[in-house]
Amino acid sequence: MGVELKLPPELKACLVEDWDLVNKQKQLFQLPAEKNVDHILENYVTFLKSQRKSDNSEYSVDELVCGIREYFNKMLGTQLLCQFEKPQYDEILLAYPDILMSQIYGAPHLLRLFVNIGTALTHLSLNRHSLMSVSSYMHGLLNYLAESSSSLFLASNYKMASVAYCFKAL
Repeated sequence: MGVELKLPPELKACLVEDWDLVNKQKQLFQLPAEKNVDHILENYVTFLKSQRKSDNSEYSVDELVCGIREYFNKMLGTQLLCQFEKPQYDEILLAYPDILMSQIYGAPHLLRLFVNIGTALTHLSLNRHSLMSVSSYMHGLLNYLAESSSSLFLASNYKMASVAYCFKAL
């Protein structure tokens, strides 16, 4: 029993542009991100709490965000990066050895997580009701990202990689 997340069309377009910028145009997302994953998730929690009265749902948005952050930090180096980005990741690990990657990376990398997270959730021992709650919160976060896409997913956050970097990445 897994969770299938449907990306809003705006986010699908962001994923396509991200893939093109990195893989075709050989550009790198500039790190540390101006709006990092932790910042985005904190803003989502603040937004959601301002929209709702307190609810007693089994999974609070705080728990969900904590889980997303943990998944992001675990999956980034192995599943969320394009091959071209791996040398940059190695450089970031050396430059920021004691900082979580969710404090360094930004929205495009967070969005990539949602392509893979449904499969990862199948390994959790959650009942159907719990999976539905998690799915609902995740769709809410995706909608939030879609509504904020014009400020989170900017081509100007990418820069052309140097020739030396391109050789290293090959």
